[in-house]
Amino acid sequence: MITLKEEAEIKSYPIYLLHLYQEKSHWIIEGFDVKEEKKKMFPVDYLINVEPYMTKKRLNKKKILEKLSKKNEAINLVLELGPKAIAQFKKYHPLKVSISYTNPYQSTAILKTFINVNNLDELTEITNWLLFLGKDIKMKAVPEEVLKGLKERLCLYCP
Repeated sequence: MITLKEEAEIKSYPIYLLHLYQEKSHWIIEGFDVKEEKKKMFPVDYLINVEPYMTKKRLNKKKILEKLSKKNEAINLVLELGPKAIAQFKKYHPLKVSISYTNPYQSTAILKTFINVNNLDELTEITNWLLFLGKDIKMKAVPEEVLKGLKERLCLYCP
């Protein structure tokens, strides 16, 4: 059970800890919310209390991952990455993004993820990151909003 101070209120969440990350000098807990049965991110900076949480049914990582795979958001971004893009990916990638190698030499990979097109910050972040990956990517499926953001960014450099 973790307790966080979010703005003016204090909230508690029963979670199963999945990962502890550091991104952009901030520590983040990735946990499975036992009550809502979904994955959530919690900033460690707002953490005020941690205590053991006893449930009637014991949860294990395998069951939680099964539930998460059933509830996965629809994938709307699919990219094929070449060796140069994979090198850039290894330098930096968003927390929720991972790649699957498509050959035994790990010189090509596929990336599948969900982008919330209604979140302006997420759109800006993914636009910056796609440009960071470089020319060694093939876009198989991309939301229209992301393409629009890429076009706007590229037009900044047009005469």
